[in-house]
Amino acid sequence: MRHKTGQNDSAMISRLFFRLLPVQVAIVAMGSINSIVDGIVASRFCGETAVAVVGLYFTMLRILEAVGSVLLGGASVLSGRYLGAGKIEKTRGVTSLALTAALIVGAVLTTASLAAPEAIAGLLGANEQLKKDLATYIVGYAFGLIPLLLSQQLAACLQLERQEKRGQLGILVMMAVNVILDILFTVVMDMGIWGLALSTSLANWAYFLVLAQYYLTDKVQLRPSAKLIVWRELPQMLKTGLPNALLVACLAARSLVINRLLLAHAGEDGLSALSAFNMVSGLILAIALGAGAVIRMLASVFLGEENREALLALIRTAATKVMAMMGAVAVLVALLAPVLTGIFFPDPTAGVFGLTRDLFVIYGLSVPLALLCIIYSSYCQAAGYRWFVNLVSLMDGFFSVVIPAVTLTPVLGALGVWLSFPLGLCITLAVCVLYAVIRCRRWPRSLDEWLLLPPEFGTGERLVMVLRDVNDVTRTAVNVQNFCRSHGIPDRIGAHAGLCLEEMAGNIVEHGFEKDKRSHVVEVRVVLLQESVILRIKDDCIPFNPKEMYEMTANDDPFSNVGLRLVYGIAQDISYQNLLGLNVLTITLSGPATETA
Repeated sequence: MRHKTGQNDSAMISRLFFRLLPVQVAIVAMGSINSIVDGIVASRFCGETAVAVVGLYFTMLRILEAVGSVLLGGASVLSGRYLGAGKIEKTRGVTSLALTAALIVGAVLTTASLAAPEAIAGLLGANEQLKKDLATYIVGYAFGLIPLLLSQQLAACLQLERQEKRGQLGILVMMAVNVILDILFTVVMDMGIWGLALSTSLANWAYFLVLAQYYLTDKVQLRPSAKLIVWRELPQMLKTGLPNALLVACLAARSLVINRLLLAHAGEDGLSALSAFNMVSGLILAIALGAGAVIRMLASVFLGEENREALLALIRTAATKVMAMMGAVAVLVALLAPVLTGIFFPDPTAGVFGLTRDLFVIYGLSVPLALLCIIYSSYCQAAGYRWFVNLVSLMDGFFSVVIPAVTLTPVLGALGVWLSFPLGLCITLAVCVLYAVIRCRRWPRSLDEWLLLPPEFGTGERLVMVLRDVNDVTRTAVNVQNFCRSHGIPDRIGAHAGLCLEEMAGNIVEHGFEKDKRSHVVEVRVVLLQESVILRIKDDCIPFNPKEMYEMTANDDPFSNVGLRLVYGIAQDISYQNLLGLNVLTITLSGPATETA
């Protein structure tokens, strides 16, 4: 017996999605924000060639993004699966492993940047005129690599603990520090390109310290612990996160090819135009990329729960509401293209101004296509379709764009590169459609088929119900007892399950629903496992841990909180977690066979 997800339940998923989205957008936009600030200061106070230097380092930022994303993507998927299964210690182990790996990789990259900056500058495509300045920029940026990589992981961990405001505060502090130090080092102290890089490094440290301070408090649920690190999970984490790294690595390789094409056919104006655009592109795509991160996280949880209805509601939310947002972004970017260009190149008569404006218009109008690619590939990554996601990463990150660019640029100049971006997205979308058609052996007829969900997914021995008011509580308790009886569960256990549900869900509806002006629902999932009944009660009300209440009142009047005492007296195990902004209470009731095991 299963009840379909109702409108209110879909609304809960939508609220959760858009509560998680801002932090993910901030994580994605962080590098772009620093680059934009550096680019503006560079163009106004260090000369137009400095913009090219910052743009050349953008490839290095892609590499850093690849390193961070392989850990972040793998950790998000594995953490989501463990959260879906209610395994908190495993979740802590995964996050601890990701932080440790980020620290090690950050130390290696910092050492390499300090030891061989000119060699790295050459690899990034700098000519002899730009190599010295780029090497200086690499050294200054090196001091901020470790906090940059650690902050990516911490921001995701804090999101699991409903600490989004701390993440937002960290972003604001980082931006303020970067702007102030850019002005101080570059304008006041005349430190040039070195001052630009150093200010960004110190801004990264400021961001990291704001996030890390939370872990000095006693509120932490996912506190990192070296004892919980399971190194054997590292290959699985890397394998799961590989598509993220592969995509970014392909983007880095693509940048090298595109930079050389532009230098050969459009000169430094073409390279400067692309550099200015790259500084802003992270912001243009921040909502889409942030949505992809949320999809990976939530889809992993829902797949772990085998929650078909929630999974479909998640994808619908991204394909409708986020698509509307990206449509608005596309129009705004196209309309504001001259303004965005003027931020970096104030002279509208300069050739670089026209090139940059055209790129903003052409790419801006194509961002809805990018969202479709991101939605599908992010879901497939969470679902474990690794070879396909790797294929999409190769196509979207390199071949889909490079092939049109190599073909068109010798004829059209910079315009050939600009047109290769929307053409590449169309090619990647065609690959996604072809994959779904091949897997289904026909044109998919429903969202379930587009998501390649097997017919048996989420149809096991479980009951899923949604409670919207106090009248639903009693009916649901009766449904639970009938469900247990129909599957051969002893009446005593079924009665206890109904009693526990009525007590705990009733408290949520009675007290949690009235704490704010938002509408709320309670999702109840009943899973049968041999002679055990597992109740999972999930709501989006304010955090409330019944275990803390039980322990605080254990020595009080025995006639107070009778219902809570009764539940703790008959349940074999009760666990509570408040992660991803949801209260999740899991109650296990067992029969005699389990009790004697």
